[in-house]
Amino acid sequence: MPTAIVAETCPAPECNLAPRDVKKFVKELQAYHARFRAAFRRPEQFERAGLYLNGLLGDTPRKTIEPMALALGEKVRTLQHFIGHSRWALEPAVQIHQGLIADTLGEACQLSAKSLS
Repeated sequence: MPTAIVAETCPAPECNLAPRDVKKFVKELQAYHARFRAAFRRPEQFERAGLYLNGLLGDTPRKTIEPMALALGEKVRTLQHFIGHSRWALEPAVQIHQGLIADTLGEACQLSAKSLS
């Protein structure tokens, strides 16, 4: 006997954010994105990285380039080129990301150490 396929094993929690919460989140996301500016050689690459990030967090059900670009009002080929063919060094972005993680975990470890003493 065939087993039923469960499409959603872990439903997303209900969202109860107020508009002011969303505005704060958008500002924090912009600040996070800005920290990676040095990882890109050209300003257009940095801008497209922001578009891609917005697309990943947007309302489109499929997180592929075409629906994300269309939802953002951007040219599909431009975003496709950025993701698939644009040359930018991965190492600077990884170093920035690792630094952010170290800062975050370092703070958590320091707080834990203080609470133990």
